[in-house]
Amino acid sequence: MPHENIELAQAPNGELGPRCKECGTRLTFGNAMVIDKNYFCWNCYVEETGADSATTVGEAEQRFWMAESN
Repeated sequence: MPHENIELAQAPNGELGPRCKECGTRLTFGNAMVIDKNYFCWNCYVEETGADSATTVGEAEQRFWMAESN
């Protein structure tokens, strides 16, 4: 095992993955955030690093496929 300090658990979807170092939430390796060889859930990662998502969600009045084309 590469890192003996990583506690593994079965995630809710059945995949084997790490537990969050901070809160113990069961994760998959795909949704875990890594800090210095430790895995964190998104909320604990944001709390630990102060980082946040750069993605902004814009609300459109009308979907592009609904607009009338000229």
